[in-house]
Amino acid sequence: MAQQNQDILRQTRKETISLPKNQKIRFLVSEDHGSFSPSHYHEAIEVICVLEGSCIVTMPDRTITLESGQFLVINSGLVHASRCPSTGNHTILLQIPDEFLSAYLPDPSKLWFSIDYNSTSEMVQNQIQRLRELLLSMGKMKKEAQPGYMLSVMKLLFEFLEILYRNFLHEMPGDYHPKSARVLSRLDAVLTFTQENYNRAISLGEAASVAALQPEYFCRFFRQNMGMTYNAYLNDYRLSRVYRDLIATDQGVGELSAKHGLTNEKLFHRLFRERFHMTPLQVRKMARLAENNIYYRTEDEKNDERRIGTGGN
Repeated sequence: MAQQNQDILRQTRKETISLPKNQKIRFLVSEDHGSFSPSHYHEAIEVICVLEGSCIVTMPDRTITLESGQFLVINSGLVHASRCPSTGNHTILLQIPDEFLSAYLPDPSKLWFSIDYNSTSEMVQNQIQRLRELLLSMGKMKKEAQPGYMLSVMKLLFEFLEILYRNFLHEMPGDYHPKSARVLSRLDAVLTFTQENYNRAISLGEAASVAALQPEYFCRFFRQNMGMTYNAYLNDYRLSRVYRDLIATDQGVGELSAKHGLTNEKLFHRLFRERFHMTPLQVRKMARLAENNIYYRTEDEKNDERRIGTGGN
C-alpha cells in the first residue's frame, strides 16, 4: 500500500488547465445556467470577466461578487472557489499558464498582481478601463471567430499583460508562500484521489496515506495549503456535483445527494443551505427560470440593456 501511494505521488499530476490543441492559453466565452467550483488553484493567472449576470469568487481573505462589466485577476497558485448563481451568467474566462509566461517573465509563479478597483486615482481607473476594454475586445473576437482571430487575441493579451506587469505588480504578501513542487505533488495526488472517490466514504487516514503523511500532520498540511479542512473540501466537492445535476437533470434531491456521497439527509440540507443560501429545490426553480427568461432574450433586448449601461469595477 505504501509503495502504491508513493507511485501516486510520483505519477499523478492534476491537470488544472485543459488547453485547446496548439494553443498556449485557455480562453472561453460561455453562458452558464448555474455551477459551483469548490476550492482549487491553477499554476496560471486566471481572469474572470462578467458580461451578464454575476459570479461569486471566494479567496482566503475575502469573497467578491462580480457583477456585469466587472473583472477579477486571480494570482497563480492562489486557492479560490467560484460560483455562478442559478440565475445564470455570461462570462469571459482567461487562464494564462506559468509555463507560457516563463518565456517572457522571470519565475511567474512568484508574481503577485493587485488591483485597487476602487482607487480614486484617475490614472489607475484609466488603466483598469483599458484592461476591461481589452478583455471585451478579445471576447468579441472569440465569439466572431474570424479566420486568424487568435493572432489579434494574442496581440491584445500581451498588451493586457504589459499593463498588469507595469502598473499592478506588487510584493507578495508576507503571509503567503508559493507552493513548492513537493507540496503541489502531494496536493495534486490528494485532490485527484478525492475527485475520483468522492461518492463513497473516505477516512482521514485514507486521504493522508495518499499524501504519504501521518493523519495528524496531513490535517495541518491540507488546511495550510487549501485554507479549509479536508472534510470541508470533500463535502464542498460533493455539493458541487449535486449542484450541477440539480440544474442539468430532473433527478430527485434525495437521489442526487446519495449518488454523490452525501447520504445523511439532514447534514446534506444543512451544508447545502450554508453554501448556497437556498434549498435545492429553490436552486432548481431559479435555474429553470433563468434558462427560460435570461438566455433566450432577443438581441434587441440585450442591446437595450447595454445602452442602459452595465456598470464597472
